[in-house]
Amino acid sequence: MLKINLTKLDTNNNKFYNNLKYLLNLNFDNILNKIENYVKNIIYNVKKYKEKSLLFYHNKFEGKLINNFNNFIINKEKIKEAFYKLDKETRFILEICKNRIEIIHNKQKENFINNWKTIEESGNFLGQKNNNIENIGVYVPGGKAIYPSTVFMNILPAKISNVGKIEVFFPKKEKNNIVLGALYLCGIKRIFLIGGIQAIATMAYGNNIINRVDKICGPGNIYVALSKKILYGFVGIDSLAGPSEVVIFCDKYSNIENIIFDLFSQSEHDKLSQSILLCENIDFIKKVEKIIKKLIPFLYRKNINYNSILNNILLIKIKNKNEAFNIINFISSEHFILNIKNNFEFFKNIKNSGSNFIGFYTSESFGDYSMGLNHIIPTKTNSKFSSSLGVYDFYKKISYLKMNKFSFEKFLHLTSNFSLKEKLFTHSESVKIRLK
Repeated sequence: MLKINLTKLDTNNNKFYNNLKYLLNLNFDNILNKIENYVKNIIYNVKKYKEKSLLFYHNKFEGKLINNFNNFIINKEKIKEAFYKLDKETRFILEICKNRIEIIHNKQKENFINNWKTIEESGNFLGQKNNNIENIGVYVPGGKAIYPSTVFMNILPAKISNVGKIEVFFPKKEKNNIVLGALYLCGIKRIFLIGGIQAIATMAYGNNIINRVDKICGPGNIYVALSKKILYGFVGIDSLAGPSEVVIFCDKYSNIENIIFDLFSQSEHDKLSQSILLCENIDFIKKVEKIIKKLIPFLYRKNINYNSILNNILLIKIKNKNEAFNIINFISSEHFILNIKNNFEFFKNIKNSGSNFIGFYTSESFGDYSMGLNHIIPTKTNSKFSSSLGVYDFYKKISYLKMNKFSFEKFLHLTSNFSLKEKLFTHSESVKIRLK
């Protein structure tokens, strides 16, 4: 058994919330601050030198000298070939999961796309309509693991939303047939083998071969996340995703193996991933800690798990369930697993969490792969004001107004006088001049 001390908090401590706030992915913020100037420098060079900068950074980071931009491009024939090189079982898994994700996001579209207009008695036409975003860039991460699931989660909602053009950036150096196979099923006909900061900057600024996009989607490492943050405003982004997170609320009746492997499954994403456990029963928490220490050496990705658990796991002893939902809403995590009795009654109190997994059978893994929920989810407390990626991220609402003479005369003085109150005199004149 490893001799490590996991971080534990107790709500009886008067400084509990201060300590909790301090521990919520503190390392990630520190790293972002340290690398900001480095990221900005690469973004500037990609903007200024375009394709030349991409060749330079590829040769610098990958150590493979190339001098032709076409080496970055995989065409539709290669994408199709990669799909049919997959064994039948893998193709079947991809197709079934793709269909599930499409079903859920088509349901989203049915309930979201709601153009409206109203005609007032005065004759005003007022309304709102949804227009899809015209072109997006999708970043498919290729660092510590492979993510065909992320291909589906980004591209399928965009396709369902009728996005006209989708450019895909995938940094994997060697061939990766399962990712290419997922891209084939999504109908993608061209991929750029460009990753990191330079990929995000290229999507934002474009070059002589790649057009700039209107919005960038897809998760990545801290360099990708910070690049998106810096460029937000010049280009749209899906979210500022940090390391993966899970909060688990359990009780003494929970299956302890379920709980432990739910913690492990989150911590294997990244050394900065954070797993948080809440429980009223101190004996249950002690058992969890003991088994974690025992099992870490036997995990497949034990080096990542070890660092994540050592630095970013929190075991929280709470007094009661009322206290629990306040803490859960305060943390506002990416994933929330609810593994207690009377779980749906408790879930009514949850306001801030990205994706939620309720009950004994509901592993968070179902949300990542096969049940159709989108796994591009806000992190870093952002679920207080944002949602999982969906079809609504690929639309923008535009409002419109058409007035007639009767309505103009009815609202003339109200509007003119209000603008004068704000000392915006030409606003007032632009209304009154229509009297002539």
